[in-house]
Amino acid sequence: MDRYRKLIPEISTVLMFIGSAVFALWISLSLKSISPGIQASSGTSGFGYIFVYLIVAIAASAIIILAHRAGIARIFRYVFLAITAYVVFFVFSIAASYIAVNYPEYYAITFGAPVVMVLSLIFVNNWIVIDSAGFLLTAGVASIWGLIIGAWTTVAFLAIFAIYDYIAVYKTKHMIGLAKAAVEANLPMLFVFPARRGVSLNDVKLARRDKAEEPGEMLVLGFGDLMFPCIMVVSSALFLNGPLYLTAGLPALGSVIGILVLLFGIRGRPAPGLPAINTGAILGFLAAYAVVALG
Repeated sequence: MDRYRKLIPEISTVLMFIGSAVFALWISLSLKSISPGIQASSGTSGFGYIFVYLIVAIAASAIIILAHRAGIARIFRYVFLAITAYVVFFVFSIAASYIAVNYPEYYAITFGAPVVMVLSLIFVNNWIVIDSAGFLLTAGVASIWGLIIGAWTTVAFLAIFAIYDYIAVYKTKHMIGLAKAAVEANLPMLFVFPARRGVSLNDVKLARRDKAEEPGEMLVLGFGDLMFPCIMVVSSALFLNGPLYLTAGLPALGSVIGILVLLFGIRGRPAPGLPAINTGAILGFLAAYAVVALG
């Protein structure tokens, strides 16, 4: 039993990805049925977004790291809370249309959910709240990006950011600095999966991952590590003309394999998540594309 307990963080990571991907796909399909015109017109639509997002990611990382060194990084907590509130509002505006039976219920759910989430992040702020926010952010952002950019653009998107993540962790190492800033400034940017009960965010340490039995040891992943493959799952499902168990299932399967390679193949040091996970998602998409094309 103790051996299986040590695998709780890895199992939780896979389940979080699958849940986020399924929810993101549901949101995007709901949006597509409501407003078909918002879908990208081709498989290469939205290519310019890649460079915009890359520049924003680099700039934001640099600003947060510099602010952390100056001891003022916690001011960005309010920025992340605002982003979280907006995405939760978006997600529940879709979900409420299926749940609510009248307009008062719809508005109560749509506006109440982000308020509850933000208050929970401020006053409770344990790893369950953080992971819940990450789940909604991952699904919400992936549903929109997977809908408005083409499948081949998504492939390029994931490939470029896999390279960027590798450089940022192993070469410039600023991604490690960003993760430390997020932990120490309590920024809601990271999934936290503890190996045992009774631990808190104060126990989070960016250390070895091959000793999960130590008290307080946790597996920590950036929200983007699960968000990017979710985008590929959504985009593949929407742009390939085939059954969802192929068009969404194969990219999801490839992503899960990439996650397992990351979690079990690289131990003892911080590692970039996107090279392994994005590669798996891309290969899964290419497999789905080949099956659909040949069929």
